[in-house]
Amino acid sequence: MKKQAQEIVKMDLAKIFFTPPNTKKEKIILVLMMVITFMIFFGPICFSDIPPFRAVLLACMPTLSVSWGVMILLRARFRKKDFCK
Repeated sequence: MKKQAQEIVKMDLAKIFFTPPNTKKEKIILVLMMVITFMIFFGPICFSDIPPFRAVLLACMPTLSVSWGVMILLRARFRKKDFCK
C-alpha cells in the first residue's frame, strides 16, 4: 500500500470565529442548537427559587457559548475550503 501525501492547510481562525452564519443551513442549525441547549440548561433552574429573569439569564449564557462552539466545530470540520488562508 502506498502512503497518501498529507496536505497541510492553514485555517483562518479569526474568520471561523467571527463570521456570522451566512447560509440558511448554518442559521437553522444555530437556532436549533440554541433552543435545545436552552431547554437543557433552563429545565433544572425553572424549578428552583431563582427569580424568572435571572433564571433566563443564567440559562442563556451557556446556551450561547455551547451553540456557537458547535457551529465553529461544524465549520472547521465540513467547510474547510471556505475558511482557508
